Amino acid sequence: MAERRLSHAYMLIGPEGPARDEAARRLSAALLCPAAEPPCGVCRDCRKVLSGVHPDVIAIGRQEGDKGLHREILVDQIRAAAADAAVAPNEAARKVYVIAQADRMNAQAQNALLKVLEDPPGHACFILCAASAGALLPTVRSRCVRAADTGDMGAGAAGTELPELVRGYLEAAASGDTAELTMFCMLRMKLDREDTEGFAAGVKAAVCDMLCGRRPDMGLGRERLFRMAALMDKTEDYLRHNVSPKQIFGVLAVETLR
Repeated sequence: MAERRLSHAYMLIGPEGPARDEAARRLSAALLCPAAEPPCGVCRDCRKVLSGVHPDVIAIGRQEGDKGLHREILVDQIRAAAADAAVAPNEAARKVYVIAQADRMNAQAQNALLKVLEDPPGHACFILCAASAGALLPTVRSRCVRAADTGDMGAGAAGTELPELVRGYLEAAASGDTAELTMFCMLRMKLDREDTEGFAAGVKAAVCDMLCGRRPDMGLGRERLFRMAALMDKTEDYLRHNVSPKQIFGVLAVETLR
């Protein structure tokens, strides 16, 4: 089993809406789930996170003021979150702070967040949801792992080139970060069968090139590359037996880092 490595900060980049909200919930569950292959979806932490009632998942968004909803996330909100992050979790091993519309943080708020990201409490994780990474300060972006893009979720593979999918999968596998890989796979579960076949073939071709020395192995190592080639063979066999892309990406999320 590959060692589970987690970051203290992630970015979820994509249009605001149900897909991004669901991705944030899934990533939060993966960060709190104690299972070896998170999120398991059945433990107490997963069930509470996915139901929106976990006390260690804290949502930060624009607040109501005297004149209605504030246009920005304010610095006092981030300072309050930073103070709360210093307090131990209630139930889980970590606390997760989900900043919806992180691109609405004003400059003061982003700089306050930067201080936390530079020296985070060991049990605190932050998820920044934004329509565009460019709206976040470069110093904030540099301290976050880009978990996935959410714009293609629910829309099939429209606008998504297969080489980009292949690269994204290989980078997630090379990171060794279970949460990042889980999010990549979850967000591709609505690919159609044809594009899933192309994805598997593209991964096999890239792995073959790495094994033959035609391209760098991205730090995957020969043993991992051989396992990935076998996993793509299994993927193609599943497709021949009419296993759905959703099930296939579920398998990849579990087996890639084994």
